[in-house]
Amino acid sequence: MRNRKSSQKKLVNELKNQLMIQAERLGIKDDYTPLYFEEVKLDSVKKILTEFYMERANLEYEIQMLESDKKELLIKLERLHAYIRKAIGLHERHVQKYEDIIEKATGDQKLTRLALKKHQDPVKVSAAA
Repeated sequence: MRNRKSSQKKLVNELKNQLMIQAERLGIKDDYTPLYFEEVKLDSVKKILTEFYMERANLEYEIQMLESDKKELLIKLERLHAYIRKAIGLHERHVQKYEDIIEKATGDQKLTRLALKKHQDPVKVSAAA
C-alpha cells in the first residue's frame, strides 16, 4: 500500500512538473500558483463530498421507503459515514492550507476571510421529501 501511494505521488508530481514546463513555454506559468493548485484541490474535495452526501441521501431513502435488506444498507451507510468524515477532514486541511497561502500573500486576516468564504463550508445535500 505504501509503495503504491508513493508511486502515485511521484506520478502526480511528474505530471505537475510537466504542466509547469508547458505553462512556461506558453507564457502562462504565473496562472499556476500554489493558490491555484489548492483551489483545484478544494473544488475536487467539495465535488466528492457532494457525491457522498447524495449517496447517503439515496441510502437513507432506501432504508425508509423500500423493503430492502436493511442490514446490508446499514453497513453501506456506516462505510459511507467513514468516507464522509475523512473527506471533511481533508477539506478542513485544504481550507487551512489555502488560508495560510492567502494570509502569507496578503498579510491581512480580513482579506483572508473574505477570500475563504466560498471554500469554508462543504456542500450538504439532504434527502428528498
